[in-house]
Amino acid sequence: MTYPAAIPPPLSVVFDLDGILVDTEPIFEEAARRQLARRGLVWVPEVARAMMGTPARQAFEFFRRHYDLQEPIDDLIAESSELFYAVLGRKPAALMLGVLDLLDRLERKRIRKAIATSSSAAYVAKVLDPHGLSQRFEFVLTCDDVRLGKPHPEVYEQAAVRLGHAPAKMVVIEDSMHGVSAAKAAGARCVAIPHARVRPDDVAQADLVVPSLGALQLHELLGL
Repeated sequence: MTYPAAIPPPLSVVFDLDGILVDTEPIFEEAARRQLARRGLVWVPEVARAMMGTPARQAFEFFRRHYDLQEPIDDLIAESSELFYAVLGRKPAALMLGVLDLLDRLERKRIRKAIATSSSAAYVAKVLDPHGLSQRFEFVLTCDDVRLGKPHPEVYEQAAVRLGHAPAKMVVIEDSMHGVSAAKAAGARCVAIPHARVRPDDVAQADLVVPSLGALQLHELLGL
C-alpha cells in the first residue's frame, strides 16, 4: 500500500503501546497459555485477535465467554497480570525495533508525540519507566481516561482534543484490528505495523501498512 505523497506531514503522532512501542504481545500470549493450561484448556490465535487492542475488562469478557469460565472477570484479570509479570521476569519488556530512532527524528522535526493505549496507567508506568520513555511524550491516555475502549474512537478523539487540532492532522500508529478501527473512526490517518498475530485483512482499513517503525515509507509519510 502506498500513501499519497501530496498529503502534508502530520502535526502530531499518536502511538499505541503494546506491539508498537514495547514488545509485550508474546508475553501476554504466554501468560494466557499458562492461565488456560491450569484449566486444561488451549490458547488459540482467534482469541488473541479478538482480545488484542481492547481494554482488559472488555478483553476478558470475551476470554471468559469463549472458554466458558466461571470465575469473576476481576479474578481472571488479576491472575493474568500475575502471570504476565512472572513471564516477564526481572528484565523490562524489550522495545520494538526502531522506537528510539523514530522518537529522535520526530523530536528533531518538533512533531508532537502522545500515547493512546487500552492498557492502564499503572501498567504503562511499569513497562515504559524502565526505558525512561514516558517523559518523551506530551501525554499518555489510557483505559482509565475513557468510558469506551477501542475499537470505539473515544481515546483518539480525546487525543486530538488534548493536542488542539483535528484528528485528520495526526497520524496514529497501531498494530491491531481494533486499534486501526478506532483511529479511522476518529478521523485520523493510521499506519499499521502488524505482527505474526495479526492477519493482513485485520489492518486493511489502515492508510499505510509497514513492517516496522524504521520503515522508509513511514518516515516519508511523517516528513522525516
